[in-house]
Amino acid sequence: MEKELKGQAESLGALDDVLSHPIDIPDGFADGIDALAELVEVKSQAVDQDSSFTEEPTTYKGSQGMQVSVLLVEKGEERLAMLEKEMAPYGFSFTRVDCNDAGALGNALAEVRGAAAILCRESALSDVMSIRNTSFEESSRRRLPVICLGSDNSFQNRYRVAETGAYAFFPDPVDIPELAERIESLAIERSANVQGRVLIVEDDAELAEHYCLVLQAAGIEAQAVSEPFHLTSSLADFVPDIVLMDVQIGDYSGVTLARLIRFEPRWLSLPIIYLSSEDDRENQLEALSKGADEFLMKPVSDSYLVRSVRIRCYRARQLSELMNRDSLTGLLKHSLIKEEVEKELARCRRSGHRSCVVMLDLDHFKTVNDTWGHSQGDIVIRTLANLLRNRLRETDMIGRYGGEEFLVVLPECDVSAAKDLIRGIGESFSELSFVAGESSFQVTFSAGIAAINDFTNGEDALNAADQALYERKRGGRDGVTVYSSK
Repeated sequence: MEKELKGQAESLGALDDVLSHPIDIPDGFADGIDALAELVEVKSQAVDQDSSFTEEPTTYKGSQGMQVSVLLVEKGEERLAMLEKEMAPYGFSFTRVDCNDAGALGNALAEVRGAAAILCRESALSDVMSIRNTSFEESSRRRLPVICLGSDNSFQNRYRVAETGAYAFFPDPVDIPELAERIESLAIERSANVQGRVLIVEDDAELAEHYCLVLQAAGIEAQAVSEPFHLTSSLADFVPDIVLMDVQIGDYSGVTLARLIRFEPRWLSLPIIYLSSEDDRENQLEALSKGADEFLMKPVSDSYLVRSVRIRCYRARQLSELMNRDSLTGLLKHSLIKEEVEKELARCRRSGHRSCVVMLDLDHFKTVNDTWGHSQGDIVIRTLANLLRNRLRETDMIGRYGGEEFLVVLPECDVSAAKDLIRGIGESFSELSFVAGESSFQVTFSAGIAAINDFTNGEDALNAADQALYERKRGGRDGVTVYSSK
Protein backbone atom coordinates (compact mmCIF):
# COMPACT_ATOMS: atom_id res chain seq x y z
CA MET A 1 0.00 0.00 0.00
CA GLU A 2 2.81 2.40 0.95
CA LYS A 3 4.48 1.76 -2.38
CA GLU A 4 1.23 2.40 -4.27
CA LEU A 5 0.61 5.68 -2.43
CA LYS A 6 4.13 6.78 -3.14
CA GLY A 7 3.63 6.09 -6.84
CA GLN A 8 0.39 8.08 -6.87
CA ALA A 9 2.07 10.98 -5.09
CA GLU A 10 4.81 11.03 -7.70
CA SER A 11 2.15 11.02 -10.45
CA LEU A 12 0.38 14.01 -8.97
CA GLY A 13 3.66 15.81 -8.35
CA ALA A 14 4.40 15.67 -12.06
CA LEU A 15 1.19 17.43 -13.03
CA ASP A 16 2.51 20.99 -12.92
CA ASP A 17 5.04 20.08 -15.57
CA VAL A 18 2.42 18.15 -17.56
CA LEU A 19 -0.21 20.84 -17.64
CA SER A 20 2.06 23.84 -18.13
CA HIS A 21 4.18 22.40 -20.93
CA PRO A 22 2.97 23.68 -24.35
CA ILE A 23 2.17 21.14 -27.03
CA ASP A 24 4.36 21.61 -30.06
CA ILE A 25 1.71 21.37 -32.75
CA PRO A 26 -0.06 24.04 -34.90
CA ASP A 27 -2.09 26.56 -32.95
CA GLY A 28 -5.40 25.45 -34.38
CA PHE A 29 -4.87 21.85 -33.35
CA ALA A 30 -3.55 22.85 -29.96
CA ASP A 31 -6.59 25.02 -29.31
CA GLY A 32 -8.82 22.08 -30.13
CA ILE A 33 -6.88 19.65 -27.97
CA ASP A 34 -6.44 21.70 -24.82
CA ALA A 35 -9.94 23.09 -24.28
CA LEU A 36 -10.08 23.01 -20.49
CA ALA A 37 -8.60 26.49 -20.08
CA GLU A 38 -11.39 27.96 -22.21
CA LEU A 39 -14.41 26.15 -20.70
CA VAL A 40 -16.12 28.74 -18.55
CA GLU A 41 -17.27 31.30 -21.11
CA VAL A 42 -18.04 28.95 -24.00
CA LYS A 43 -19.99 26.19 -22.29
CA SER A 44 -23.56 26.73 -21.11
CA GLN A 45 -26.07 24.33 -19.69
CA ALA A 46 -28.28 22.33 -22.02
CA VAL A 47 -32.00 22.94 -21.79
CA ASP A 48 -33.52 21.47 -18.61
CA GLN A 49 -34.67 17.94 -19.36
CA ASP A 50 -37.91 18.41 -17.44
CA SER A 51 -38.92 21.49 -19.39
CA SER A 52 -39.22 19.60 -22.70
CA PHE A 53 -38.96 22.81 -24.68
CA THR A 54 -41.76 24.54 -22.79
CA GLU A 55 -40.37 27.89 -23.88
CA GLU A 56 -39.34 28.53 -27.46
CA PRO A 57 -35.99 30.36 -27.63
CA THR A 58 -36.11 33.73 -29.36
CA THR A 59 -32.42 33.72 -30.40
CA TYR A 60 -30.27 30.92 -31.69
CA LYS A 61 -27.60 29.45 -29.46
CA GLY A 62 -24.67 28.11 -31.41
CA SER A 63 -23.73 24.45 -31.44
CA GLN A 64 -26.75 22.96 -29.68
CA GLY A 65 -26.85 25.01 -26.52
CA MET A 66 -23.58 26.92 -26.45
CA GLN A 67 -23.32 30.69 -26.73
CA VAL A 68 -20.52 31.10 -29.28
CA SER A 69 -18.38 34.24 -29.11
CA VAL A 70 -16.23 35.52 -31.99
CA LEU A 71 -13.70 38.37 -31.97
CA LEU A 72 -14.12 40.38 -35.18
CA VAL A 73 -10.97 42.40 -35.97
CA GLU A 74 -11.27 45.17 -38.56
CA LYS A 75 -8.84 47.52 -40.26
CA GLY A 76 -11.00 50.36 -41.47
CA GLU A 77 -13.06 48.02 -43.66
CA GLU A 78 -16.81 47.71 -43.97
CA ARG A 79 -16.83 44.14 -45.27
CA LEU A 80 -16.70 42.61 -41.81
CA ALA A 81 -19.71 44.65 -40.71
CA MET A 82 -21.62 43.16 -43.64
CA LEU A 83 -20.30 39.71 -42.72
CA GLU A 84 -21.58 40.14 -39.16
CA LYS A 85 -25.00 40.97 -40.57
CA GLU A 86 -24.98 37.92 -42.85
CA MET A 87 -24.05 35.65 -39.95
CA ALA A 88 -26.68 37.07 -37.59
CA PRO A 89 -29.06 34.10 -38.06
CA TYR A 90 -26.46 31.76 -36.57
CA GLY A 91 -26.58 33.53 -33.22
CA PHE A 92 -22.87 34.20 -32.71
CA SER A 93 -21.91 36.91 -30.25
CA PHE A 94 -19.47 39.27 -32.00
CA THR A 95 -16.99 41.63 -30.35
CA ARG A 96 -15.67 44.16 -32.89
CA VAL A 97 -12.20 45.69 -32.53
CA ASP A 98 -10.10 47.98 -34.76
CA CYS A 99 -6.65 46.43 -35.17
CA ASN A 100 -5.15 49.91 -35.61
CA ASP A 101 -5.69 50.28 -31.87
CA ALA A 102 -3.17 47.78 -30.48
CA GLY A 103 -4.20 48.49 -26.91
CA ALA A 104 -7.87 47.83 -27.60
CA LEU A 105 -7.04 44.60 -29.44
CA GLY A 106 -4.80 43.40 -26.62
CA ASN A 107 -7.50 44.18 -24.06
CA ALA A 108 -10.12 42.40 -26.16
CA LEU A 109 -7.93 39.30 -26.40
CA ALA A 110 -7.51 39.28 -22.64
CA GLU A 111 -11.25 39.68 -22.04
CA VAL A 112 -12.61 37.12 -24.52
CA ARG A 113 -10.39 34.10 -23.93
CA GLY A 114 -13.52 31.99 -23.94
CA ALA A 115 -14.23 32.96 -27.55
CA ALA A 116 -14.20 30.36 -30.30
CA ALA A 117 -12.05 32.26 -32.80
CA ILE A 118 -10.65 35.53 -34.12
CA LEU A 119 -12.02 36.57 -37.50
CA CYS A 120 -10.10 39.10 -39.62
CA ARG A 121 -9.43 40.24 -43.16
CA GLU A 122 -6.03 39.48 -44.67
CA SER A 123 -5.01 43.14 -44.44
CA ALA A 124 -5.14 42.88 -40.64
CA LEU A 125 -3.65 39.38 -40.33
CA SER A 126 -0.05 40.30 -39.48
CA ASP A 127 -1.16 42.78 -36.80
CA VAL A 128 -3.60 40.29 -35.31
CA MET A 129 -1.06 37.45 -35.19
CA SER A 130 1.59 39.67 -33.63
CA ILE A 131 -0.66 40.99 -30.87
CA ARG A 132 -2.29 37.60 -30.29
CA ASN A 133 1.05 35.85 -29.93
CA THR A 134 2.27 38.52 -27.52
CA SER A 135 -0.91 38.39 -25.46
CA PHE A 136 -0.73 34.61 -25.19
CA GLU A 137 3.04 34.18 -25.17
CA GLU A 138 2.98 32.02 -22.03
CA SER A 139 1.52 29.03 -23.86
CA SER A 140 0.59 28.30 -27.46
CA ARG A 141 -2.27 26.14 -26.17
CA ARG A 142 -4.23 29.19 -25.01
CA ARG A 143 -4.04 31.16 -28.24
CA LEU A 144 -7.32 31.75 -30.02
CA PRO A 145 -7.39 30.30 -33.54
CA VAL A 146 -7.41 32.95 -36.28
CA ILE A 147 -9.65 32.61 -39.33
CA CYS A 148 -8.49 34.80 -42.20
CA LEU A 149 -10.69 36.14 -45.01
CA GLY A 150 -9.10 37.32 -48.26
CA SER A 151 -9.51 37.88 -51.99
CA ASP A 152 -6.38 36.08 -53.25
CA ASN A 153 -7.01 32.33 -53.33
CA SER A 154 -3.75 31.40 -55.06
CA PHE A 155 -1.52 28.67 -53.65
CA GLN A 156 1.24 31.17 -52.90
CA ASN A 157 -1.08 33.39 -50.87
CA ARG A 158 -2.70 30.51 -49.01
CA TYR A 159 0.79 29.25 -48.14
CA ARG A 160 1.73 32.69 -46.83
CA VAL A 161 -1.42 32.77 -44.67
CA ALA A 162 -0.71 29.27 -43.35
CA GLU A 163 2.86 30.33 -42.56
CA THR A 164 1.57 33.00 -40.17
CA GLY A 165 -0.10 30.30 -38.08
CA ALA A 166 -3.68 31.07 -39.13
CA TYR A 167 -6.16 28.27 -38.49
CA ALA A 168 -8.20 28.64 -41.70
CA PHE A 169 -8.54 30.76 -44.84
CA PHE A 170 -11.81 31.67 -46.57
CA PRO A 171 -11.61 33.31 -50.02
CA ASP A 172 -14.12 35.85 -51.30
CA PRO A 173 -17.02 35.50 -51.69
CA VAL A 174 -17.13 33.98 -48.21
CA ASP A 175 -19.11 30.75 -47.90
CA ILE A 176 -21.21 31.79 -44.87
CA PRO A 177 -22.62 28.35 -43.93
CA GLU A 178 -19.17 26.76 -44.14
CA LEU A 179 -17.66 29.57 -42.06
CA ALA A 180 -20.40 29.17 -39.45
CA GLU A 181 -19.82 25.43 -39.35
CA ARG A 182 -16.07 25.91 -38.87
CA ILE A 183 -16.62 28.34 -35.99
CA GLU A 184 -19.12 25.97 -34.36
CA SER A 185 -16.64 23.09 -34.65
CA LEU A 186 -14.00 25.18 -32.92
CA ALA A 187 -16.44 26.10 -30.16
CA ILE A 188 -17.30 22.45 -29.56
CA GLU A 189 -13.63 21.44 -29.48
CA ARG A 190 -12.70 24.22 -27.08
CA SER A 191 -15.60 23.44 -24.74
CA ALA A 192 -14.96 19.70 -24.48
CA ASN A 193 -14.80 18.56 -20.85
CA VAL A 194 -12.85 15.44 -21.77
CA GLN A 195 -9.80 15.61 -24.02
CA GLY A 196 -9.82 11.94 -24.89
CA ARG A 197 -10.59 8.39 -23.78
CA VAL A 198 -7.73 5.91 -23.45
CA LEU A 199 -7.86 2.18 -22.75
CA ILE A 200 -4.59 0.95 -21.23
CA VAL A 201 -3.79 -2.76 -21.61
CA GLU A 202 -0.99 -3.49 -19.13
CA ASP A 203 -0.40 -6.46 -16.81
CA ASP A 204 1.68 -4.39 -14.38
CA ALA A 205 -1.18 -3.12 -12.20
CA GLU A 206 0.94 -0.51 -10.44
CA LEU A 207 2.25 0.95 -13.71
CA ALA A 208 -1.24 0.91 -15.27
CA GLU A 209 -2.62 2.79 -12.26
CA HIS A 210 0.20 5.31 -12.57
CA TYR A 211 -0.64 5.94 -16.22
CA CYS A 212 -4.34 6.31 -15.39
CA LEU A 213 -3.70 8.83 -12.61
CA VAL A 214 -1.45 10.99 -14.77
CA LEU A 215 -3.86 11.00 -17.73
CA GLN A 216 -6.97 11.57 -15.61
CA ALA A 217 -5.37 14.52 -13.84
CA ALA A 218 -4.68 16.03 -17.27
CA GLY A 219 -8.37 15.82 -18.25
CA ILE A 220 -8.15 12.55 -20.17
CA GLU A 221 -10.42 9.63 -19.28
CA ALA A 222 -8.37 6.50 -18.77
CA GLN A 223 -9.26 2.92 -17.91
CA ALA A 224 -6.88 0.01 -17.38
CA VAL A 225 -7.26 -3.65 -18.35
CA SER A 226 -4.81 -6.12 -16.83
CA GLU A 227 -6.45 -9.34 -18.00
CA PRO A 228 -6.57 -9.67 -21.82
CA PHE A 229 -9.75 -11.78 -21.75
CA HIS A 230 -11.57 -8.64 -20.54
CA LEU A 231 -10.30 -6.64 -23.52
CA THR A 232 -13.23 -6.97 -25.92
CA SER A 233 -15.87 -6.24 -23.28
CA SER A 234 -13.88 -3.22 -22.05
CA LEU A 235 -13.69 -1.87 -25.60
CA ALA A 236 -17.45 -2.16 -26.02
CA ASP A 237 -18.25 -0.58 -22.65
CA PHE A 238 -15.64 2.20 -22.62
CA VAL A 239 -15.41 3.01 -26.38
CA PRO A 240 -11.93 4.57 -26.27
CA ASP A 241 -10.38 6.98 -28.74
CA ILE A 242 -7.08 5.07 -28.61
CA VAL A 243 -5.60 1.94 -27.02
CA LEU A 244 -2.22 1.91 -25.26
CA MET A 245 -0.92 -1.65 -25.05
CA ASP A 246 2.27 -3.42 -24.04
CA VAL A 247 3.72 -5.79 -26.63
CA GLN A 248 3.59 -8.57 -24.06
CA ILE A 249 0.83 -8.88 -21.44
CA GLY A 250 1.63 -11.89 -19.29
CA ASP A 251 1.35 -14.96 -21.50
CA TYR A 252 -0.43 -13.00 -24.23
CA SER A 253 1.18 -11.28 -27.20
CA GLY A 254 0.14 -7.68 -27.75
CA VAL A 255 0.66 -8.20 -31.48
CA THR A 256 -1.90 -11.02 -31.49
CA LEU A 257 -4.29 -9.01 -29.32
CA ALA A 258 -4.09 -6.13 -31.82
CA ARG A 259 -5.04 -8.54 -34.59
CA LEU A 260 -7.90 -9.87 -32.43
CA ILE A 261 -9.23 -6.33 -31.92
CA ARG A 262 -9.30 -5.84 -35.70
CA PHE A 263 -11.62 -8.85 -36.05
CA GLU A 264 -14.49 -6.46 -35.24
CA PRO A 265 -15.24 -4.02 -38.10
CA ARG A 266 -16.12 -1.42 -35.48
CA TRP A 267 -12.49 -1.27 -34.33
CA LEU A 268 -10.74 -1.33 -37.71
CA SER A 269 -9.87 2.37 -37.45
CA LEU A 270 -9.17 2.39 -33.69
CA PRO A 271 -5.58 3.59 -33.12
CA ILE A 272 -3.52 1.01 -31.20
CA ILE A 273 -0.23 2.26 -29.77
CA TYR A 274 2.37 -0.05 -28.28
CA LEU A 275 4.14 0.92 -25.07
CA SER A 276 7.36 -1.04 -25.31
CA SER A 277 11.09 -1.08 -24.69
CA GLU A 278 11.59 -2.81 -28.06
CA ASP A 279 14.12 -0.65 -29.94
CA ASP A 280 14.81 -2.88 -32.94
CA ARG A 281 13.23 -1.13 -35.96
CA GLU A 282 12.64 -4.38 -37.85
CA ASN A 283 10.79 -5.91 -34.92
CA GLN A 284 8.76 -2.73 -34.53
CA LEU A 285 7.76 -2.75 -38.21
CA GLU A 286 6.81 -6.41 -37.97
CA ALA A 287 4.59 -5.65 -34.98
CA LEU A 288 3.02 -2.66 -36.71
CA SER A 289 2.19 -4.77 -39.76
CA LYS A 290 -0.02 -6.96 -37.55
CA GLY A 291 -2.53 -4.24 -36.68
CA ALA A 292 -1.02 -1.53 -34.48
CA ASP A 293 -0.25 2.05 -35.47
CA GLU A 294 2.72 3.32 -33.49
CA PHE A 295 5.31 2.69 -30.78
CA LEU A 296 5.94 4.73 -27.63
CA MET A 297 9.27 3.73 -26.20
CA LYS A 298 9.53 2.86 -22.51
CA PRO A 299 10.41 4.44 -20.21
CA VAL A 300 8.07 7.30 -21.11
CA SER A 301 7.90 10.44 -18.97
CA ASP A 302 4.56 11.60 -17.60
CA SER A 303 4.67 14.85 -19.55
CA TYR A 304 5.51 13.10 -22.82
CA LEU A 305 2.78 10.53 -22.23
CA VAL A 306 0.13 13.23 -21.71
CA ARG A 307 1.24 15.29 -24.70
CA SER A 308 1.38 12.25 -26.98
CA VAL A 309 -2.00 10.95 -25.87
CA ARG A 310 -3.67 14.36 -26.27
CA ILE A 311 -2.46 14.69 -29.83
CA ARG A 312 -3.44 11.16 -30.80
CA CYS A 313 -6.87 11.36 -29.15
CA TYR A 314 -7.62 14.62 -30.92
CA ARG A 315 -6.59 13.23 -34.29
CA ALA A 316 -8.60 10.06 -33.64
CA ARG A 317 -11.70 12.10 -32.82
CA GLN A 318 -11.25 14.21 -35.94
CA LEU A 319 -11.02 11.06 -38.05
CA SER A 320 -14.07 9.59 -36.34
CA GLU A 321 -16.03 12.75 -37.07
CA LEU A 322 -15.09 12.55 -40.74
CA MET A 323 -16.14 8.91 -40.92
CA ASN A 324 -19.43 9.26 -39.05
CA ARG A 325 -20.59 12.65 -40.28
CA ASP A 326 -22.10 13.74 -43.56
CA SER A 327 -19.44 15.69 -45.46
CA LEU A 328 -21.78 18.49 -46.56
CA THR A 329 -23.61 19.20 -43.31
CA GLY A 330 -21.50 17.70 -40.53
CA LEU A 331 -24.60 15.86 -39.29
CA LEU A 332 -24.81 12.14 -38.53
CA LYS A 333 -24.99 9.90 -41.55
CA HIS A 334 -28.14 7.97 -42.51
CA SER A 335 -27.28 4.68 -40.78
CA LEU A 336 -26.12 6.33 -37.56
CA ILE A 337 -29.16 8.56 -37.09
CA LYS A 338 -31.40 5.51 -37.64
CA GLU A 339 -29.49 3.74 -34.87
CA GLU A 340 -30.22 6.69 -32.57
CA VAL A 341 -33.96 6.10 -33.02
CA GLU A 342 -33.57 2.51 -31.82
CA LYS A 343 -31.38 3.63 -28.90
CA GLU A 344 -33.92 6.25 -27.83
CA LEU A 345 -36.75 3.71 -27.99
CA ALA A 346 -34.75 1.47 -25.64
CA ARG A 347 -34.19 4.41 -23.26
CA CYS A 348 -37.90 5.22 -23.33
CA ARG A 349 -38.74 1.67 -22.31
CA ARG A 350 -36.25 1.75 -19.43
CA SER A 351 -37.22 5.13 -18.00
CA GLY A 352 -40.82 5.57 -19.16
CA HIS A 353 -40.22 9.05 -20.60
CA ARG A 354 -41.69 10.21 -23.90
CA SER A 355 -39.62 11.10 -26.95
CA CYS A 356 -40.21 12.07 -30.56
CA VAL A 357 -38.70 11.52 -33.97
CA VAL A 358 -39.02 14.24 -36.62
CA MET A 359 -38.65 13.89 -40.37
CA LEU A 360 -37.98 17.17 -42.23
CA ASP A 361 -37.89 17.79 -45.96
CA LEU A 362 -37.10 20.99 -47.87
CA ASP A 363 -40.03 22.16 -49.97
CA HIS A 364 -39.68 22.38 -53.77
CA PHE A 365 -35.97 21.66 -53.50
CA LYS A 366 -35.70 20.44 -57.09
CA THR A 367 -36.92 23.86 -58.20
CA VAL A 368 -34.21 25.48 -56.07
CA ASN A 369 -31.52 23.40 -57.80
CA ASP A 370 -32.99 23.91 -61.27
CA THR A 371 -33.44 27.66 -60.83
CA TRP A 372 -30.44 28.71 -58.75
CA GLY A 373 -27.98 25.86 -59.28
CA HIS A 374 -26.77 22.94 -57.18
CA SER A 375 -24.18 25.04 -55.36
CA GLN A 376 -26.98 27.23 -54.03
CA GLY A 377 -28.91 24.09 -53.15
CA ASP A 378 -25.95 22.91 -51.08
CA ILE A 379 -25.90 26.24 -49.25
CA VAL A 380 -29.59 25.84 -48.41
CA ILE A 381 -29.00 22.33 -47.04
CA ARG A 382 -26.05 23.42 -44.92
CA THR A 383 -27.91 26.46 -43.63
CA LEU A 384 -30.79 24.31 -42.39
CA ALA A 385 -28.30 21.90 -40.80
CA ASN A 386 -26.63 24.78 -38.94
CA LEU A 387 -29.97 26.20 -37.87
CA LEU A 388 -31.06 22.84 -36.44
CA ARG A 389 -27.78 22.54 -34.53
CA ASN A 390 -28.21 26.04 -33.15
CA ARG A 391 -31.81 25.65 -32.03
CA LEU A 392 -31.75 22.16 -30.56
CA ARG A 393 -30.43 20.84 -27.26
CA GLU A 394 -27.10 19.16 -26.80
CA THR A 395 -28.93 15.91 -26.07
CA ASP A 396 -30.89 15.97 -29.34
CA MET A 397 -29.58 13.98 -32.30
CA ILE A 398 -29.64 15.32 -35.85
CA GLY A 399 -28.83 13.47 -39.05
CA ARG A 400 -29.00 13.92 -42.78
CA TYR A 401 -31.38 11.20 -43.86
CA GLY A 402 -30.80 11.64 -47.57
CA GLY A 403 -30.75 14.44 -50.15
CA GLU A 404 -32.80 17.30 -48.76
CA GLU A 405 -34.28 15.19 -45.95
CA PHE A 406 -33.27 15.40 -42.27
CA LEU A 407 -34.03 13.29 -39.21
CA VAL A 408 -34.15 14.58 -35.63
CA VAL A 409 -34.47 12.59 -32.38
CA LEU A 410 -35.87 14.61 -29.45
CA PRO A 411 -35.41 12.76 -26.12
CA GLU A 412 -37.84 13.52 -23.29
CA CYS A 413 -40.01 15.72 -25.48
CA ASP A 414 -43.71 15.06 -26.12
CA VAL A 415 -45.38 15.65 -29.48
CA SER A 416 -46.98 18.94 -28.47
CA ALA A 417 -43.67 20.48 -27.40
CA ALA A 418 -41.94 19.00 -30.45
CA LYS A 419 -44.53 20.50 -32.78
CA ASP A 420 -44.11 23.97 -31.25
CA LEU A 421 -40.34 23.72 -31.46
CA ILE A 422 -40.16 22.55 -35.09
CA ARG A 423 -42.79 25.09 -36.14
CA GLY A 424 -40.67 27.86 -34.60
CA ILE A 425 -37.55 26.65 -36.40
CA GLY A 426 -39.52 26.49 -39.65
CA GLU A 427 -40.67 30.09 -39.24
CA SER A 428 -37.10 31.25 -38.63
CA PHE A 429 -35.82 29.30 -41.63
CA SER A 430 -38.48 30.72 -43.95
CA GLU A 431 -37.34 34.25 -43.06
CA LEU A 432 -33.77 33.67 -44.25
CA SER A 433 -32.85 35.11 -47.64
CA PHE A 434 -30.44 33.24 -49.89
CA VAL A 435 -28.49 35.48 -52.25
CA ALA A 436 -27.77 34.30 -55.79
CA GLY A 437 -26.06 36.97 -57.85
CA GLU A 438 -28.28 40.03 -57.79
CA SER A 439 -31.34 38.00 -56.84
CA SER A 440 -32.48 36.37 -53.63
CA PHE A 441 -34.89 33.60 -52.72
CA GLN A 442 -36.41 31.94 -49.67
CA VAL A 443 -37.09 28.30 -48.83
CA THR A 444 -39.44 26.49 -46.44
CA PHE A 445 -39.56 22.96 -45.07
CA SER A 446 -42.24 20.45 -44.12
CA ALA A 447 -42.04 18.14 -41.11
CA GLY A 448 -43.68 15.01 -39.77
CA ILE A 449 -43.53 14.01 -36.09
CA ALA A 450 -44.14 10.67 -34.40
CA ALA A 451 -43.98 9.65 -30.73
CA ILE A 452 -41.28 6.99 -30.47
CA ASN A 453 -42.99 5.38 -27.45
CA ASP A 454 -46.05 4.47 -29.50
CA PHE A 455 -44.15 1.85 -31.52
CA THR A 456 -42.52 -1.50 -30.88
CA ASN A 457 -39.45 -0.76 -33.00
CA GLY A 458 -37.60 2.20 -34.43
CA GLU A 459 -38.42 1.38 -38.03
CA ASP A 460 -42.15 1.71 -37.37
CA ALA A 461 -41.58 5.08 -35.67
CA LEU A 462 -39.62 6.27 -38.71
CA ASN A 463 -42.36 5.11 -41.07
CA ALA A 464 -44.93 6.98 -38.99
CA ALA A 465 -42.91 10.21 -39.09
CA ASP A 466 -42.47 9.76 -42.83
CA GLN A 467 -46.22 9.24 -43.26
CA ALA A 468 -46.91 12.41 -41.26
CA LEU A 469 -44.43 14.26 -43.50
CA TYR A 470 -46.27 12.98 -46.57
CA GLU A 471 -49.56 14.26 -45.13
CA ARG A 472 -47.95 17.66 -44.56
CA LYS A 473 -46.69 17.78 -48.15
CA ARG A 474 -50.10 16.82 -49.47
CA GLY A 475 -51.73 19.43 -47.22
CA GLY A 476 -49.77 22.38 -48.55
CA ARG A 477 -46.19 22.06 -47.24
CA ASP A 478 -44.45 24.68 -45.03
CA GLY A 479 -45.65 23.30 -41.70
CA VAL A 480 -45.68 20.45 -39.20
CA THR A 481 -47.97 17.41 -38.98
CA VAL A 482 -48.11 14.94 -36.08
CA TYR A 483 -48.72 11.28 -36.91
CA SER A 484 -52.11 9.89 -35.98
CA SER A 485 -53.10 6.23 -36.36
CA LYS A 486 -56.75 7.18 -36.78
